[in-house]
Amino acid sequence: MSNVILTTVGTSLLFNARRDNLVQDSDILAYIKQDPIKASAETNSLTRILHKGDEIVLLHSDTVEGARAAELLEQYWRQQGVPCSRVRIPGLAYEAQGFVDYGLKNFVRTLAGEIRKATRAQKDVIINATGGFKAEISYATVLGLVFKVPVCYIHEQFREIVTLPPTPISWDNSLFVWYRDFFDWLSEGEGGVRPKAEVEPRMAPLPEEAQVLLETFELDGKPYMGLSPLGDAYLEAFQTEFEQAQSVPVYFSPKAQATWESLEPAAQERYQKLLQRLRLPNRAANSELKSGGGDALGYPKGHTDERLFYAERDGKLYVFALTRHGPEYERMCREGFSWRDFDPADFTLWEG
Repeated sequence: MSNVILTTVGTSLLFNARRDNLVQDSDILAYIKQDPIKASAETNSLTRILHKGDEIVLLHSDTVEGARAAELLEQYWRQQGVPCSRVRIPGLAYEAQGFVDYGLKNFVRTLAGEIRKATRAQKDVIINATGGFKAEISYATVLGLVFKVPVCYIHEQFREIVTLPPTPISWDNSLFVWYRDFFDWLSEGEGGVRPKAEVEPRMAPLPEEAQVLLETFELDGKPYMGLSPLGDAYLEAFQTEFEQAQSVPVYFSPKAQATWESLEPAAQERYQKLLQRLRLPNRAANSELKSGGGDALGYPKGHTDERLFYAERDGKLYVFALTRHGPEYERMCREGFSWRDFDPADFTLWEG
């Protein structure tokens, strides 16, 4: 499978070329061709990473020099017969406050979007985080970890490629699972932010781990709140994981199907969100065996009104019952659900 190499771009090419008194585009392109390892951090790393069939996406800053460096690099790689494109990151410039409040967030969202785009095209992704601002490299590494994508960069001392492999450790997405309504509401604000006075009452019930993903800043002299760049990185990863998880098939027992059909639209919407969350890979961590010695798990843990009992077989989820916290739920916990009492052919595919 071919790779899409997402490459952060700095201005080392222009700096190195000026050092050799090269300013014309044609001269700089010849300079790259003569010695790509020496010419720039980007060509140095890509020359070592690139394989036949790979393509390059250059992510560059919102500066004149960043755009020019990316354009020259794109021309060079296309001359070498390598598919290459470039993407500008709005706000990723030298102005300090805009860089943090706007530029880094756009970088995180753009990089995450490119990862999703490549994944949908069934291509592997490598993040080449050698060029650009140091903060870009840091957040590119975070995205690599949460998206399970390898991250490469040139070691400053040894001048060799260092690759951080996809982490085998799963990150905890439970904050976004259980407080998704809040994060959706926040991201739906203009620019992904809302006035601080509106946010504070809604964020009060959130645990501290969720609140640290938010930041306060001024906009037109007024206080606003939104996700920090780190919060954006985790939210982007969650949204991708959530989207991919919705292909997991869910089947209803006759009892669960009857309950579903009897629900009012508002109640169906609440259970739909619960079932969507059930599809996420961390469902086992949020489930508990409350099935009277049977085969079903109770979902979710904690004090929530909507509950269900389910089992997993061959990558499919079988829901035995939809219920609510209360006497009926407690009775089901005692009595349990066992496969011997069900015929798999009686389960109906849920179309939600």
